[in-house]
Amino acid sequence: VEERGLSDLDLHNVFQRITWDAAADAKATQADIVGNTMKSDLQERITKACTIAVESTETSEGEGASVTAAVGKVLDVGCGHGAIVRSLVDAGLSEPDMYVGIDLSGEMVRAAVDRYGSARNGRTGKGREFVAGDFYAYDFGGDGGFDSVIFCSALH
Repeated sequence: VEERGLSDLDLHNVFQRITWDAAADAKATQADIVGNTMKSDLQERITKACTIAVESTETSEGEGASVTAAVGKVLDVGCGHGAIVRSLVDAGLSEPDMYVGIDLSGEMVRAAVDRYGSARNGRTGKGREFVAGDFYAYDFGGDGGFDSVIFCSALH
């Protein structure tokens, strides 16, 4: 490790990528087989988290208006094959370009793009963004700001 100039974190990330890349196709295929659904108790927690995440992106339509619209951005850290995209959409994340998913595994990200990468915002023409990288080190550009960040099964 020392002669290659790798830190403990670098080594950890290499092994994490190898593990996730090896599991990517199996996880995505398994999700397809079960209809992209999760166990009910996990789905309940995911639904609650996604609702909170989407609510934090909302803004009122004009002064004193009771109608709200989701207009902000959500960052999904450890997005994997996009397991919670559908839950975020169901919770009201109305436009695809409001979502950015990042995962260490390029194979997981490839599966997410295959599954959800074609949706586009009719107004901006932009779609969901899936990134293969380390969220600690990735430059999200601009102000890098997000209205909410979700770590769903990403902290091991």
